[in-house]
Amino acid sequence: MLILVGANGRTGLSILREAEDRGLPVRPVVRDDRDIDNIRGMSDVQKLCYADPMVPQALAAVMVGATTVISCIDPRNSGPGAPLYDGVAAENVVNAARDAGAHTILHLSVMAAYRWSYASLNRKAFYLEGGVRNCNAPWTILRFSCFNDEIIQAHVRPPDGKRPAPFKESSRYSPITRRQAAKAVLDLVDRIEHPGRALAMGGPQVWTGPELEVLVAPFRMGGGGKSRYKALPPGDVSVAPETTQATLGHLPRGGLALTLAELDQPVGDPDPPGVYPSGTPDSHPADAGGAPRALSECDGDLRFAVHRRLIQDAQARGLDTQGATLDFGAARPGVRWVQVHGGRVAELDGVSLLGQDGSVLIQGSVDVLRDTLADIFYCWFNPQDGIPLWVWKDLDLGVQRRLVDDVYFGSRVP
Repeated sequence: MLILVGANGRTGLSILREAEDRGLPVRPVVRDDRDIDNIRGMSDVQKLCYADPMVPQALAAVMVGATTVISCIDPRNSGPGAPLYDGVAAENVVNAARDAGAHTILHLSVMAAYRWSYASLNRKAFYLEGGVRNCNAPWTILRFSCFNDEIIQAHVRPPDGKRPAPFKESSRYSPITRRQAAKAVLDLVDRIEHPGRALAMGGPQVWTGPELEVLVAPFRMGGGGKSRYKALPPGDVSVAPETTQATLGHLPRGGLALTLAELDQPVGDPDPPGVYPSGTPDSHPADAGGAPRALSECDGDLRFAVHRRLIQDAQARGLDTQGATLDFGAARPGVRWVQVHGGRVAELDGVSLLGQDGSVLIQGSVDVLRDTLADIFYCWFNPQDGIPLWVWKDLDLGVQRRLVDDVYFGSRVP
């Protein structure tokens, strides 16, 4: 029995439709009876089950007989008027699936799920993934680059008729249709031989921001004013076609150009609306600007993350960071460096944190930590003191174990 949690979302609906077309025994699960408008008529009403992922006891009841569980929940919302899901929700789904005896558990996520991202939904998506990783269960995470309909809604023809968002020059996407994603998901669940991994999937082509501007220009419509359909996250959240080929054994069809060609009128107002929040800052409040050599290889996301982590470290030390700025003007890179998605940053010496009145709050060296398996990045002042306790407590058990055995960090753990 296939259990589909979050069956009323756009991806969940596509998977449900594909499962029904294939004649698979599927049990759609939604949060409550306010979540069923999208699902009406798609499945036998007697198959539909209700369970709040935040309530483990409710999940246990709907998992009876489960062999495969696909979790489509995300951090956007957990139903009309309900709060956002946190990492516990995904963890509850995986644990309930394991306790029911499911041999395959697949959690769907996005490539933009960075712990340090300045888009709050991306950070929340990462913590959902973290809940999955904490489980002793046969889980697999599948991350999608983005979907064609997200690009149409935000960047081509916003359903509210407002101005489409431009693409950032530094962005890279490999969009896919939800129908092809659904086919790929159902193909994949029968082929997972090594659980405990995060896989990636995109469409048949990688597009840069400027390339997408050229591609969508003939199809753009919209008036003035700010649309409530928010732009996709900036940065490189693409998946190379070779990676998708290796993950699935084939490349999906239905590229973005074909989706655009099928547009003949403005799209309707679908539910749910676009997903990404607006108003994300171009730089961290503690960023003094300029082009310091120490940050020359950081893209926008990584530069933001460096500032955010160092401010977190200062706050953990009890310092008042209101109005503080970080000065990298005299910083010198060391020999150790880490690659973080669209850039890299080295250990540094000569970094200063200046108070609102210009006084020096901290001055000295900065260490960097990157764990690619957990997809995390941290940095902090005074590396001679070892890994700060606030960082150590924020790491999951798997990362802690790897650091204990690490040649560099092994002697620096709390």
